[in-house]
Amino acid sequence: MSHGRFMVLSMTTNRANPNELVVCADKKLRPRWASRSNLCWQYFDHEWGRPPTDLNALLEILILVVFQVGVTWHAVLVKREGLKAAFADFDVATVAAFDERDIERLLEDPRIFRNRRKITAAITNAKAFLALTETKGSLDTIIADSVRDPGDIVKELKQLGFTHIGPTSLSILRQAIGVGDLKAA
Repeated sequence: MSHGRFMVLSMTTNRANPNELVVCADKKLRPRWASRSNLCWQYFDHEWGRPPTDLNALLEILILVVFQVGVTWHAVLVKREGLKAAFADFDVATVAAFDERDIERLLEDPRIFRNRRKITAAITNAKAFLALTETKGSLDTIIADSVRDPGDIVKELKQLGFTHIGPTSLSILRQAIGVGDLKAA
């Protein structure tokens, strides 16, 4: 069932469906994943499902999605300003140039999730993103391709050097930039 900017999925298990619509304390209807706090409300109401304004904004979304795997959007949004500072305002070229010293620095930064795999994935993805924009085109064009099978898109992204991107994170990434059903896992 479609509801404006997002899709409601039926529940198939006993777990709460993160895409189920709920009435938030401000009386607005949002998916359960976006109902946790004012921070989530603001993100969902003003940013979710909208195309990024530039390459750095697209990298920010990609990094947020990488760090969101396994945690709630609320947890990621609480750390968002720390991630922004730690990852040089999400500047693609700067993050792509990060090296092992930067990884060690980030592992000590309490403002972010200190997960080596996610930190490394963010840097690796920035490098792949930069290489892609210099040679073939843009990431948003690839992930917005609604004709292709998502598995094929994930395979292509991995061949291009992207990591920590699977079918679920691709779906979330697409929704976050407004090219898929606007929900999140």
